Amino acid sequence: MKPALSLVIEEPIAGHHYWMIVLTGGWLRLSPTPIDSASGPLPSYQAALEAGRQVLSTMHATDDLPIPSGFGGAWDISTMPGALI
Repeated sequence: MKPALSLVIEEPIAGHHYWMIVLTGGWLRLSPTPIDSASGPLPSYQAALEAGRQVLSTMHATDDLPIPSGFGGAWDISTMPGALI
């Protein structure tokens, strides 16, 4: 399973655009985790989008840990019946 990386563009102040790459989804990841972001404001949405896309294209997604089955991860695909007793 590959982690889901997303590009977010924000404009906290009019005319100051920032890009941020976040890690979304996955096992018990309730809020996005920032991976990388712009070091300073960019003058337009398009400039921020292009800069963010360029950085995102260089990132190599690594395999994420598999989501265990069962509540709390005590069981998985290799659990044999009666093995947890």
